[in-house]
Amino acid sequence: MALDIRSGRDRPFPIGTPPCHPTHPTQDEGRSMDAFTAGLLQRIKATESDLSRARDEGDDFLVDVEQGELDDLRRLAAEHGVEVSAQGVC
Repeated sequence: MALDIRSGRDRPFPIGTPPCHPTHPTQDEGRSMDAFTAGLLQRIKATESDLSRARDEGDDFLVDVEQGELDDLRRLAAEHGVEVSAQGVC
């Protein structure tokens, strides 16, 4: 809904509360979550591989960067209920 300046409305949204009943995910939303989970797990696996390579090469800066990325990805996985083992992607 666009802001209608001519009518004197100062709110870009209707007044009221949203419906109290929960909404159920559609079939497409379920597929999106599967794609999200698969993509997240793929990124974790790739980052773990990059971290291992950086350690093998002795690149301390890259180790820090990859470890930070891995920590962020694991946090994101935990926030969305995606299980990742402590040793890596299952």
